[in-house]
Amino acid sequence: MRLGGTGGQEPGWTLAHIAWVLNNVMYAIVCVELYRRAKDTTSGGRMLATGSLIVGVIGAGFLLIQMVIDLVVGFSTDNRADMRALSSQIHDLPGVQAAIYDIGPVLLFLALIVQAIHLAAQGRATVLFAILVTAAVLVNGAELLVEIPLRLAQAGSALILWLAFLRTGRELLRRGTSDPTRTATTTWATLAGWALILAPVAQLGGWTLMRFGGNEGVEPWATIAHSVWLIGFVLLAIACVELFRRVRSRGAAQILARVSLAVALISVTASIAEMLVDLYVLSATDNHAQLKALDQQIRSIPAAEPILYGFGTQLVYLGLLALIIQLAILKRISATTLILVLTTLALFVSYEVLDGSGRQALMPFAVLCMWLALAPLGWRLLKPVARAADAITP
Repeated sequence: MRLGGTGGQEPGWTLAHIAWVLNNVMYAIVCVELYRRAKDTTSGGRMLATGSLIVGVIGAGFLLIQMVIDLVVGFSTDNRADMRALSSQIHDLPGVQAAIYDIGPVLLFLALIVQAIHLAAQGRATVLFAILVTAAVLVNGAELLVEIPLRLAQAGSALILWLAFLRTGRELLRRGTSDPTRTATTTWATLAGWALILAPVAQLGGWTLMRFGGNEGVEPWATIAHSVWLIGFVLLAIACVELFRRVRSRGAAQILARVSLAVALISVTASIAEMLVDLYVLSATDNHAQLKALDQQIRSIPAAEPILYGFGTQLVYLGLLALIIQLAILKRISATTLILVLTTLALFVSYEVLDGSGRQALMPFAVLCMWLALAPLGWRLLKPVARAADAITP
């Protein structure tokens, strides 16, 4: 941002925010690692470790959303005046300023302090580590009280955090190269197995709950349905990664697999964003009329309609289909699995294209076909004898 990104100037603005997006994802991973190191045996200690992990990941999520909003604003406008106008429009949405810009990001840094002090109190981290993390957060927060040129406090805070985490990171890298274990593989197999089994179930669960009144915004059905869908899309992302891992090809085929995975994950991310927006709309309104008005206000934001409610959320089927076809060609899945996936996609496309009440009947059959295709892959991953990464040949 110091090299030309301030004020929305390109390419500095976009490159800076992409770097921050990666940074926020890494912060969430740091919170998870600090949680894993706590290993507190007391009930209070476990609650503290779990609570700080949840708060930290939520804070990192709010920061991530903030960066994505800024990227959308940058892509959707041509000059500084338009950027300010669109940004103000988003900030004026109920709760956005407080959650995404004021309170949300603070949660991450407070959680880091709690995690660092907790580890130091247990003797699982040095006192210097806790001091450096606390100092980094305080230095970063100094900008709220004192006007500091060039955002130097932010740079100083990042440097202090780097010093705090450097030793831990080097330990992890040495451990990974000198003492490799199969723990990560086993954990992934379990996670991917359940994702393959439950992703379609979550899709059907959300659809069923919406039939109980969620389509009209009736609570608690609408909120529960969107929460179930949110979990389902996370599981679908894990399932796509597992399908990609099974390709194990070379050259152009591997490039195609990577592109297919990227398309699928980007689309799943758009679907997750759609669920979060819908949950926000539900929480920020009191009746159906307000819900419709706020929903329309969000859809009117440039690019929101196609990304969150159009092709952005539907490209996952294209990526999924490409991965499945590659696996079928490589004979790593059965022809039955391929036929079931093709049937699933045909039913989903029909559901999107057709109009009228009859289209709703297609959804359960589409999800059933997806479950019949993916669940056997998941069950085999969960079998103890098939925990190796390449032990599954459906």
